[in-house]
Amino acid sequence: METAKKEIEAYLRTLLGILEEEVTFTVEQESSEDLYVNLTGSLFSLPEERPILNALQQLMRLHLRHKTGRECEIIIDVNGAVKRRRGEIRLNPMPSHERRTIHLTLANFPGIKTFSTGQGEGRRVVIEPDNP
Repeated sequence: METAKKEIEAYLRTLLGILEEEVTFTVEQESSEDLYVNLTGSLFSLPEERPILNALQQLMRLHLRHKTGRECEIIIDVNGAVKRRRGEIRLNPMPSHERRTIHLTLANFPGIKTFSTGQGEGRRVVIEPDNP
């Protein structure tokens, strides 16, 4: 997997050089078959840019298959948004008594924390990892 990681890093340096953008990136092994790429900077920061990121993921997969013969899932993130989203669960809006039940039920569950966000009828529970 280290070879795949190095190939993706080199490929991204080339692509970002062509685009002449001030973007940094990290490439991490997410699992035995997946790579996680986080682009940091202003490039691709808008939600409507997701088709461009999907195309970039596909280009990187094809490049990696061509260079190494390996199939690999590549997840592209921008400024850590995907990783943050994976780390939390936002429930649908609900009445206060239902939110309270969830908070009480999960209060002593190790490794997570809960809090409410929003106002009025849009108030909802968020569940996320409890970082020490």
